[in-house]
Amino acid sequence: MTQHSCWQRGEVVIISGQTGCGKTTQLPQFILEREIESLCGAVCNIICTQPRRISAISVSERVAFERGEKLGESVGYKVRLEGMKGRDTRLLFCTTGILLRRLIADRKLKDVTHIIVDEIHERGMNEDFLLIVLKDLLPRRPELKLILMSATLDAELFSSYFNGAAIIKIPGFTYPIRTHFLEDILEMSGYGLTPDNQIDDYGQERIWKMNKQAPRKRKSQITSLVEDAIREADFKNYSPQTRESLSCWNPDCIGFNFIEYILCHICEDERSGAVLVFMIGWDDISALKEKLLLHPVLGDQSRVLLLTCHGSMANSEQVICSLLMAVD
Repeated sequence: MTQHSCWQRGEVVIISGQTGCGKTTQLPQFILEREIESLCGAVCNIICTQPRRISAISVSERVAFERGEKLGESVGYKVRLEGMKGRDTRLLFCTTGILLRRLIADRKLKDVTHIIVDEIHERGMNEDFLLIVLKDLLPRRPELKLILMSATLDAELFSSYFNGAAIIKIPGFTYPIRTHFLEDILEMSGYGLTPDNQIDDYGQERIWKMNKQAPRKRKSQITSLVEDAIREADFKNYSPQTRESLSCWNPDCIGFNFIEYILCHICEDERSGAVLVFMIGWDDISALKEKLLLHPVLGDQSRVLLLTCHGSMANSEQVICSLLMAVD
């Protein structure tokens, strides 16, 4: 295993692997198998952190499946208020917060042999604090192996922070991506934005949210920035209808009607597949789903499967949602 040679020069290795290279699911298994072959499997204890609880659960299930065993045997997970691990668990996936709480009780992580911090580019208070604590811990635990991984990171920055840690770059496989901006979607679909069709309906119980979308005498900062960007942009290659729509665009609205129209356009004119719609919060997610369920095409459950996923949902519901999306 090539990573082992890097550890001869330092106890920290930074993995910069492109999406699809398998670093999240394969690298922990490589380390575990290496320890087993070296007759150190009984004392091996690998902790792999994930930024979100659904990631920790789904990745642990995937790895256990690949190893042909039940979750909770050599592979397990631990998230807030929930976990599945056994006496023989040697590879544990957990959230960053779980590892920080463990550090409170066991400041040296005396039984841990390897720590893998995945997705370190997702900078947050917990993630940054964990790196500070781990850097302070390494001189007191020279035998501890630390691996930092991400698909998109400034590897040199993290390397310098850990005193010139070794960097390994792993190629991956990515599908070609075509980027379409708002003006492109308006042009292709023929949809026309007006001041009236952008107000999102949240229902009477959330009338305050609808009122926030009404035009204000004093413009919000984002509205001013959008207007400045539109004035400076060159839309001469777009139709008059598209230019008129952009002049009417209200960035304070999510655009339920527009999303509904585009999804229907995709269902009727594009090949079958999956569409991800990212919303700001649970109110927007649930309100949009209620609207889509009333649509004659998008609400047809024999043709379209509408799934919601949010951090406030029960883990079982999130897992079912992620599994169904993976199957699709």
